[in-house]
Amino acid sequence: MNSVSEPLSDTARRRIVSGWASVIGVPAQDIRKDEWVFVERADIEAVVVVRVEGYGFAAAPPEHVELLRHAPPESLLDAAALARMLPAGADPIGSADLLFADSSPRLTRIGACASGPEDMATLRSQVSASEWQESGIEETERQWTAMAPAGSPAAVAGFKRWRSELAQMAVLASPAHRGAGFAYATAAVATQEALGIGLVAQWRSRQGNEASRRLAQRLGFTQLGVQVAVTLKR
Repeated sequence: MNSVSEPLSDTARRRIVSGWASVIGVPAQDIRKDEWVFVERADIEAVVVVRVEGYGFAAAPPEHVELLRHAPPESLLDAAALARMLPAGADPIGSADLLFADSSPRLTRIGACASGPEDMATLRSQVSASEWQESGIEETERQWTAMAPAGSPAAVAGFKRWRSELAQMAVLASPAHRGAGFAYATAAVATQEALGIGLVAQWRSRQGNEASRRLAQRLGFTQLGVQVAVTLKR
């Protein structure tokens, strides 16, 4: 089940940059390749940094933006280093790799159908609170479930639309059925559905979560960026 990452089209790459610029709050006229753009955001209590396709975007409350402007670029992409530069109480949420796909992955013989509330509830009861939160599955708008032979949900995947360009993917498998192809099957269907409504699929994988990264790569996702986030003391 080893898929080869498909090169993304130039159109998809432009949409990825545009989508993230919109999320961060960068005006279209300020998007410049190989330069950092810093955005003052009074509505957030965090520092969010994204580097994608050679474009760098950073958002923070107004009183912290000047510090970011003078930070070494490598520190902006390291959550721990970034937190150390910020005022006391800054907490690194972490760093994540951003992978993308605009070609449908190969489907498998394992079927997946639209999820019901009971599927989500069953899987939630089988994983830790941190696993549930990291998966992002609760935030998705549409979900699909693959059932184990015994009839219980083995994995669920879905996506959430980000602005008009991107579909943020999420997947979660039951601990008893990991490594058996169920996560791949549901994620492949969810990715196909996201692409089918004209979105570029995005996979956000916490750095260090090699299982998530390997799954994304098997599905044909290609890494194009990194996201870093640090919460600020309230």
